[in-house]
Amino acid sequence: MKLYVERMIKEREELKGRIKKAKKALESNPFDMTDTGRMLLQEQVKAMEEYFDILVQRIEYESGGDA
Repeated sequence: MKLYVERMIKEREELKGRIKKAKKALESNPFDMTDTGRMLLQEQVKAMEEYFDILVQRIEYESGGDA
């Protein structure tokens, strides 16, 4: 496997963890977020999920369909 594909796979797993943590923060609100803070974090999660989806597509493409 190409080194840059391995790096993308590692990045995908790290990003997956960040998304999970951000969603957990939205559910439990451990930092007493304001409405604006909450809205911004929701937007951030959407952006991270979109980036995650594109990263998955790139990995599949560069791996010949094997992600």
